[in-house]
Amino acid sequence: MAKNMQLQVIIIGGGPAGVSCAIWLKKLGVRAVLLEASPRLGGLQTWSPYENLWIPGVQGKTGQQVAQHLSDHAAALGVETRTTCPALGVWGDYTVGIPAGSLTAPYLVIATGSKPRAGGFTASARVAIGPGTPMESLDVKGRRIAILGGGDNAFDQARFVAERGGVPVIFSRSAPRAQKLLQEMIRDVKVVTGNYAADPQALTVNGEPFDAFGVLYGFEAVLPPGLEPELENGYVAVNRLGETSLAKVYACGEVTDFWHPCVTTASAHGVQVAKQISKKLAG
Repeated sequence: MAKNMQLQVIIIGGGPAGVSCAIWLKKLGVRAVLLEASPRLGGLQTWSPYENLWIPGVQGKTGQQVAQHLSDHAAALGVETRTTCPALGVWGDYTVGIPAGSLTAPYLVIATGSKPRAGGFTASARVAIGPGTPMESLDVKGRRIAILGGGDNAFDQARFVAERGGVPVIFSRSAPRAQKLLQEMIRDVKVVTGNYAADPQALTVNGEPFDAFGVLYGFEAVLPPGLEPELENGYVAVNRLGETSLAKVYACGEVTDFWHPCVTTASAHGVQVAKQISKKLAG
């Protein structure tokens, strides 16, 4: 088995939080390796072909471009990254199983982020689960699309459907939670509030036929196998320093739901965790 006992930190997850943490650890002189299960760094941003209007200073850049910039920055600094390298299991203090063997380090960072909630639905050619690429794969022009959910992503995706020539209808079980700015951008889109019954086989909502569903029920945390930190509302519980309930295990970004989830807060959280680990290692 391939082991490297010189490692000081293993970061699991290559989204904005994990990459930011890895970059800062590199600049602080801490030996770390970043493990990412997918072929590319950037997390959920790799799914987004849309301009991210909420990130300061990157006007006109799509989420996918933001993800590429993160990857390029890490590469330019010589950050040790391993893509297509899932954490297959975690044991001891701390050994992480990977496809090529295992890695061991005294500190661990969970930056595995979140995934779209399926809400009991199964993705298909006519049922998209989550924003970005899944929704973009739907053929929406001239078609009626049921958007299930009342948060920011639901209203954003309804807007993108309308811009591509589709006819979205939003179904929200409670009063929509989306920010007023997003709601005002699609005033002409029908919003149905209250309990509803959605049938993915018949593609009907309350008996009303649609051509496709967009399931936008928010996100849930992703955890590496073998790790069981304390959770809060389904996310990893951390203190203000990013420490979890497990000794020498930190967590940052959207896996924690510590701050409002977005690229900016996730990156800041990764920086904070890097600083705290560096201080601990310095004694």
